[in-house]
Amino acid sequence: MTSYSSANAPRSFVYHPVFQTIVIAVILLAGPVLLVIGSSMNAADRELVASGSRTTGTVVEVNDGAEAPTHNFRVEYVASDASVHSVWADWAPDAKPAFGSSVTVIYSATEPSAALVEGHGTPGRTVAGLGGLLTVVSVVIVVVMAFGFARGRARRRRAG
Repeated sequence: MTSYSSANAPRSFVYHPVFQTIVIAVILLAGPVLLVIGSSMNAADRELVASGSRTTGTVVEVNDGAEAPTHNFRVEYVASDASVHSVWADWAPDAKPAFGSSVTVIYSATEPSAALVEGHGTPGRTVAGLGGLLTVVSVVIVVVMAFGFARGRARRRRAG
């Protein structure tokens, strides 16, 4: 029976330079793209707040998970054309809405399904925050890579 040697074991694809380059490129591109998308979503929400119609909605579902992404709730509301719609909103841990409570919903008169709950989080904030985080991570990666490249280049100059 032969003994196992880790020196002869195949290396994982994670160590392949092409895979690493693709991962770095995705991180570098995803942050700014998400930042732009989140900012445009926030701009649309600000426009909706400024020009939308307001109505009272009823909280019909509250998700109270252990993690922040599951802190959301669903509100049903009736638009001016008597159609019933629902919208999801995020809630902060200190502002949990009660099931059956009334909240203010702001919706577009031309597209009643486009709505948000006044005073609660919207997906645009989350997307912009994630984009900002990935942008910061990508800048740190670029700085570390540039520092490592310069250091390696200096070593090669001294050695050769």
